[in-house]
Amino acid sequence: MHRLLFILLVLLPLASFAADDVNDKSLIRLAATTSIENSGLLEYLLPFFLKRHPYKIDLSIAGSGKALRLGRTGAVDIVWVHSPPAEKQFIEQGYGINRQTVMRNDFVLVGPGSDPGIIGSSRNIIEAFQLIASKGLLFVSRADDSGTNKKELSIWQQAKVDPYGTDWYLESGLGTAASLALAQQEGAYIMIDRATFEVRHDEGVRIILEDPVRLFNPYSVIAINPGKIKGVNNEGANRLIDWLVSREGQDLIRSYAHRGRQLYYPTNYNGDQGSSVRQVENKE
Repeated sequence: MHRLLFILLVLLPLASFAADDVNDKSLIRLAATTSIENSGLLEYLLPFFLKRHPYKIDLSIAGSGKALRLGRTGAVDIVWVHSPPAEKQFIEQGYGINRQTVMRNDFVLVGPGSDPGIIGSSRNIIEAFQLIASKGLLFVSRADDSGTNKKELSIWQQAKVDPYGTDWYLESGLGTAASLALAQQEGAYIMIDRATFEVRHDEGVRIILEDPVRLFNPYSVIAINPGKIKGVNNEGANRLIDWLVSREGQDLIRSYAHRGRQLYYPTNYNGDQGSSVRQVENKE
């Protein structure tokens, strides 16, 4: 995990974070999932917010599970994650408020371009996972409690396969981009978000299977509840959330692309300054 302090977009070491920063109401402490950092979205998006609002952003990059744990300890003011069941639990436990789903894309199954296991012939992702297991084909898992990892594990469960302890199941413990690099190096299959694949993949690997319904990937922002965690910057967190669901924020999310390919789809693209998004709740 690392932190970026978007004051002048200067990289600072993790140790630079001081306890006194908790009382700095001009500072928004944001924990964001690795995929939106790996895709370049944060570097593109946040400077637009900072040009219009008198804040600094201290950014922690972590998988969704770790980001939510940071929220529970009060180490951040807001989380930007993609793990709906974990988000729902976070809200129900009283740690989060004002949860807004700001965008979506999907996960994809990626593998060697030759697709030696003929996994691409599968009818859906569940069948693909079953085929990978039955053939003993190398598969890389992030194994880090991230939103991606949680989604992957849910697919194995639906496939009625327990991959743990097998010689074909490689647990990286790494972020999205690093796990993709490992899969490419080993000639393995991996399930990752489409944006990271588009930005970070090498030649020789490709999307083997798409299953947009089962692999739907929504991203939400959640403010930390000041009634539960004292000292958080709730005003700053809500200002960032409001901007992300505004017409400007949603337009910028929609416009972010790599080599002409749109990477994310905003959830509130109707020009009403975010009013409808504030009524949205995921129904898991």
